[in-house]
Parts: sequence; C-alpha cells; structure tokens
Amino acid sequence: MEKAYLLFLLAYLLGSVPTALLVAKPFGLDPRQHGSRNLGATNVARLLGKKWGLVTLLGDMSKGILPMLAALSLFKDHPQKDLLVAGAGFCAFLGHLFPVYLKFRGGKGVATATGVFLVLCPKALGLALVAFVLAVKISGFVSVGSLLASALMPFLIRLFCPTPVYEATALVMALLIWLKHKDNIKRLLRGEEKSWKKT
Repeated sequence: MEKAYLLFLLAYLLGSVPTALLVAKPFGLDPRQHGSRNLGATNVARLLGKKWGLVTLLGDMSKGILPMLAALSLFKDHPQKDLLVAGAGFCAFLGHLFPVYLKFRGGKGVATATGVFLVLCPKALGLALVAFVLAVKISGFVSVGSLLASALMPFLIRLFCPTPVYEATALVMALLIWLKHKDNIKRLLRGEEKSWKKT
C-alpha cells in the first residue's frame, strides 16, 4: 500500500497547485483580490476573458484526471482498484479546496470534481453537465449550476455506475462543494449574487 499512500500524497500536492493564480499572475492579477476573489475558472474568465477561463478550467480538471489515470495504470489488477482510483481523485480534489501552498485556502472544487467524475463515470457527468448548462442559462448564475450539478452527482452515479465507493465519493464531494459555496448561497438568498449574464 506504500504506492497508494505516495500516489495520494502526490495527488493532493498536484491538486494544491493554484491554476487560476498561475494563469492570472503574468497579467499582474491575483484572483484572490479581484472579482469574486475565488481561485476558479469563472473568476478568471470574468477578469481576463473566456479564453483564460477555459485554460484555468482545463488545468483544474487535469489535476483530478492525471492522478486517477496513474492509479488506473498502477492498480489495474488490484482487488481494491475502485477505492484507489477514487481515492486519488478525491485527494486531488481536497488539494484544490485546501491547498498546502496557499495556507489551505483554495477554490470551490467544481472543475477538479469534473475531472474526477470524467474518469469515474462519464455518463453521470454528461447528464450533470446538461443540468449545469440549463441551470446557468435559466438562472444566470454559475453558482446555481454548480450547486445543482454537484447535488445530482451522487444520484447519477448510483444510476449509471452503482459502485459504493464512487457513490460515497460523490456524496462527500457534493457536501464539500456546497460548503465552499456557502457565501454564494447567502448572496443568492439576498438577491446579491453576480449574474453571469451581466459579465
């Protein structure tokens, strides 16, 4: 299991890499000080344009995907392969939320979670993305789409990839995403959340 522990540690360290900060820094911007002050693709897109938001999105997704691909390769014949693959993705997700490089103050985890679920259960992710797009289009709020998609994931995983480890991973990740969105939820309730349609 030494390999697994090392992979989990490396996944966490990779997840901790602040993609948004690396993308914005050459422009003299710190996303933590501007816009929504979140280290995420949406804030980078608001500050620098959709192209750089997409770069941030793909970078954050890759943080979840790469450790899981490594786990799939290293543990392809392991009896606990599902646990090890999901664990690698979850550690990367935790790194994004609580990065060691930034005093454990990270982003909200949606993009990295997207990378994780792309590996775990693409069909479930596909439907969650449809829900995300519709929710953003109707409400105008990216946060609404993120909250809805994350809440649906445990149920979609159960429907398409009924694996207890995957279901538990999706549930815990959804709870953490909602926790990280607590300020967005408060602003939504007060009618103060910034609409994507106005950017």
